[in-house]
Amino acid sequence: MTPPHPARPWASLSGRERAGLMARRLLKLIPPFLVMVCFLLSTAPVFLPLPSWPNFGLILVFLFAVYRPGQLAAWVAVPLGLVADLMFGAPFGANAVLLPLFMITAIWVDRLALRVHWLSDWLVATPFILIYQLALWRLCLFAGPDLPFTPFLTEGLATLAAFPLVAAIFVRLQRRYVDGEEDAE
Repeated sequence: MTPPHPARPWASLSGRERAGLMARRLLKLIPPFLVMVCFLLSTAPVFLPLPSWPNFGLILVFLFAVYRPGQLAAWVAVPLGLVADLMFGAPFGANAVLLPLFMITAIWVDRLALRVHWLSDWLVATPFILIYQLALWRLCLFAGPDLPFTPFLTEGLATLAAFPLVAAIFVRLQRRYVDGEEDAE
């Protein structure tokens, strides 16, 4: 089925055309929803001696920026950052400023770099995630001047440790459900 002509009014579309149009619009909400779910997963009540639970949403934002920049636009990172600020208790607007800059920079570096293996993506993600955590810490210092850097560093290291697993799941789901490729298993 071809998409309806944009000049056609809504009332002239058949029920099947309307349903297809609505389904395509709803599919655009899946990537931001997945990032919000990953942010929520990052706030799971896990009791560890250090705050070392990974920021799964940050990994997913990086993966969308590198692998599928058309699925998650950089401007969508602003409301996602506001949601992250609410979930993580960060100063309101800190993640909203950093996430779009993070995405735009990741897209720019990915266009310049040559990716040959998933390990290169992990190596490229390492400074991105650590610089993001450092910048978030600096922005959070405005709210509380005696905020230690250790929790931000341990979260960044845990995020880097979780990167291969999240990337493998992301790529497998993208290939299966977006590209329509079946697994060779």
